[in-house]
Amino acid sequence: MSHFSRIQTQFRERDILIQCLNEMGYQVQPAGLIKGYHGQEMVDFSIQVERGYGVGFRQNEEGTYDIIADWWGVKGTRQEDLLQRLQGRVNRIQRDYALKVVMEQTQKMGFNVVEKVEEDNGEVRLVVRRWV
Repeated sequence: MSHFSRIQTQFRERDILIQCLNEMGYQVQPAGLIKGYHGQEMVDFSIQVERGYGVGFRQNEEGTYDIIADWWGVKGTRQEDLLQRLQGRVNRIQRDYALKVVMEQTQKMGFNVVEKVEEDNGEVRLVVRRWV
């Protein structure tokens, strides 16, 4: 029996999400199946993580992408460790994704980024300007 878990996200922009994953060092695979311990799941695209099955992303009815994986199928690690590592990944993807969406929207509105500072706690502060 497989143990696929689904994590709901607020990721809507596929291209930005894929760009974030690529920048984190993941190779994004096109639509296909990800394998679990005793099963498979169809996804829109996927990444491979260390020591385990693939992690998939599938668009749901609301238009956002769910993260799907069989975390029990990763050999040599405890489930709690996996969930903690996954949460760290999701937080990083969410931060990078939000930053890219903001940058894209500010440029569309005619703003230029004047300053971009990453704080010690991981927050990013942007100063933008538009000449009128």
